[in-house]
Amino acid sequence: MALIKTQKAALREREAAEKKLAVLREYARLWQEYFKFFADRIEGRRITEAEENTFAQLMNVLALNRFRFVETAYPHFKDPDSILKVLTETVSLAHLQQMSDAQFSKLQIDWHTIFIAMNKAIGKFIASMPPAPESAQQ
Repeated sequence: MALIKTQKAALREREAAEKKLAVLREYARLWQEYFKFFADRIEGRRITEAEENTFAQLMNVLALNRFRFVETAYPHFKDPDSILKVLTETVSLAHLQQMSDAQFSKLQIDWHTIFIAMNKAIGKFIASMPPAPESAQQ
């Protein structure tokens, strides 16, 4: 009886960890999606209202879910303020168009640094996850 309770507790712990991992991976996916808007220089390109709205919605989702990502990734994600710093530098696509080449390059470097840190945090989180219970592995 005690063994079954222990197995159930281990299974619940693993399921909770898998839900947290899903949160981390989804945020990293959104962060990658965000970068697609400015992976290439958009200077001189006509930006549609739909693109601007989509960009604003994605930024809103990233800002709203940042706390959840940071809390879930703790202590593996080292610089949570860096996400807000990049988000506040990219107010709109029109703003990105007006950035100097130096500002734009720095923004891309900062984005990549954060993306690498996110993936490191995900890797460390996976390494710290409880093992799957014996019955689930079979």
